[in-house]
Amino acid sequence: MNENVNNIFTSIAKRYDLINTILTLNIDNIWRKKTVALCQLKKHDKILDLCCGTGQMCLKLMKADVSDISVTGLDFNDAMLKIAHEKLDPLSDTADIDLIQGDILALPFPDKEFDVVTIAFGIRNVADKVKAFAEIIRVLKPGGRVICLELSKPDLFLFRNFYALYFDHVLPFIGYLVSRDKAAYYYLRDSVNHFLSKQQLKSLMSDSGLVNVDYMSLSGGIASIHYGNKPGGI
Repeated sequence: MNENVNNIFTSIAKRYDLINTILTLNIDNIWRKKTVALCQLKKHDKILDLCCGTGQMCLKLMKADVSDISVTGLDFNDAMLKIAHEKLDPLSDTADIDLIQGDILALPFPDKEFDVVTIAFGIRNVADKVKAFAEIIRVLKPGGRVICLELSKPDLFLFRNFYALYFDHVLPFIGYLVSRDKAAYYYLRDSVNHFLSKQQLKSLMSDSGLVNVDYMSLSGGIASIHYGNKPGGI
């Protein structure tokens, strides 16, 4: 991971969840619930949540109405993982949850280890997305599922113009007021504006070797969930 990106997340870690709630009007909570539903979890599934950050997605996965699942969260940033530990460590007596510091481009797991891999608002920050998906596929069991929640561009033209005004000007200002880190929310704006389109991300996942790849647009297209499966027997 880029050291500059690491520093940005360190600076906003303590207020990250609050800012997300404010900037999305708590809609990001609904997006995560839809992501969990698309995981199609089964009893005894082993789940890896990449770029787990402050543990929001891990928490949603642990609250899924599925028995005997295990969740491993991985992130590269110490400060974000510290917040995740504060949330998730109290659950460790009754839930199978583990948090690990690591790099998505060199996952510290054996081949064919997990039934499901999730990544929420993380793939956009990865420099080598092709290698990231190669690693994801490597650690997935045959038939395993990948679910990727990410910010994206609105689908409707008129809404796109209105949203661009908010996203390019209002969002960085509100983010700065809450976090006092102007660079962090200009980075967020720029990283989304330069990110792959929904169709391009779908193509990347297919080209990586995943099958049954598709996506669901959320809230007029300002976010999307991409999903696919590792072919059986590989």
